[in-house]
Amino acid sequence: MINARFSRKKSGQAMWPQSKNYKHMKKRMMLIGMLLPLWGAYSQTGTVPMSPESFEFTSGTVEFVTFKDRPSIKLAANSGQVAIKGLNFKDGTIEFDVESILPGFAQSVYFHKKDEKEQEIVYLRVANAGDTLANEAVQYCPYFDGVNMWDMYPNYQAPAPIKKGDWNHIKLVIHGKRMQVYVNGDTSPVLDIPKLEGNYGEGGVSFEGASYISNISVRPDDTGNLSPEEAPDLTRHQSNYLREWAVTEPVVLESGREATREQLPDGDLYKDVITAEREGLINLTRKFGMNQERKVVWLKAVIESASAQANFLDLGFSDEVWVFLNGQMVWVDKNLFQQGAGKYPKGRISVANTRIPLNLKPGKNELTLAVANDFYGWGVIARLGSTDGILAIGKFTPAPVVPIEDINQYLGSYSSKMAPVKLTLTSENGVLVAKAGDQPGLALSYRGNHHFENVKENIKLTFHPDQNTLILISGGQEYEFTKE
Repeated sequence: MINARFSRKKSGQAMWPQSKNYKHMKKRMMLIGMLLPLWGAYSQTGTVPMSPESFEFTSGTVEFVTFKDRPSIKLAANSGQVAIKGLNFKDGTIEFDVESILPGFAQSVYFHKKDEKEQEIVYLRVANAGDTLANEAVQYCPYFDGVNMWDMYPNYQAPAPIKKGDWNHIKLVIHGKRMQVYVNGDTSPVLDIPKLEGNYGEGGVSFEGASYISNISVRPDDTGNLSPEEAPDLTRHQSNYLREWAVTEPVVLESGREATREQLPDGDLYKDVITAEREGLINLTRKFGMNQERKVVWLKAVIESASAQANFLDLGFSDEVWVFLNGQMVWVDKNLFQQGAGKYPKGRISVANTRIPLNLKPGKNELTLAVANDFYGWGVIARLGSTDGILAIGKFTPAPVVPIEDINQYLGSYSSKMAPVKLTLTSENGVLVAKAGDQPGLALSYRGNHHFENVKENIKLTFHPDQNTLILISGGQEYEFTKE
């Protein structure tokens, strides 16, 4: 029988002919009929059908079953991410029910997923089910270059009323820069994220972790009363955070090796600047990406003090740090979660990780950090104990490169009645090198007007070619040398 909708006349109309146009129309209507369930799921009711057609997954790792009288997806530990097909989610509500298959580690929902390297995640740590005081029961964090940043955002985790052996209802409300997470019908969010940290504000939605999942609902633009604006950073007004640093490029630091004073980079290697994010975080992973092997990066800032004073630095770091003040090593510390040597809180970065005494001299003090990492995220948070008597806090600025007008006028041997050592000045590839007795030579950087220095050794030389003399400043003492 021919479908009455297409065959019967309407008043003043002829019957549609069986033409090519009719056949094309019929094909289009069949296609629309096939898409209607998914169209209804995403654009109308928000319910995602629990059928293979609704998801993208690795064949043979996911089952579509009835579990506890509900149509469900059964994910295995090796299922990987199971994505809702054809969904590009920006703002709205994501809800679902999940029951973990024990033992397990985490139940995860990903959103704003560009790919495996750039996405955001909320996950339940299954081992904390039933423990209402576990601060890490539920966590939000972004991925940068494939790195799960759980250890960089300890303030984005919280206790949650997770049930064991039963359904847990999870609800995410996302709007602009904000997100709230609800668990098991609580009217107050267990997580209230002041700023979503991901690099992308829209993308796919997927699930991971051995579990049964049911009642998935995605409602675009259903954001309730949640503001899209980033919430205030309550540390922003605090002037004692070191928020801007000069930074080198990361280099490999072989396993078992330590950063040393001899490795302090020359000033011209600090070619870039990095600025703090919320709560003073210097986010090295966001800037440099994943470390496939142990690497170290050097950061330098300047603290200017009106007078000599004893101060201190509260320092958060991940994973290893070496601290130098005015070229001298003053602190070494480790925050190694994987080795069971994690700092409070449980190996995450926090300004409470460690406190370092700083004996500041009058004038400018150079603070240098070497930071190493090969495990998840890396970064630092630095906060000066007191700003009393502090004139300025800022990044280190390398001295400008000044060409030497005539290096030959400085060359030769110099002796002094004030010091029992002979200085020999030579030229190596256009660089002035000073050698004291049998000690190794030191390359000197030219600062103009006959002034040279070696920042690492805190040595300065000022030449007076017309008098055949030079003034050496080392350790705060001045020594006059005469050319032989």
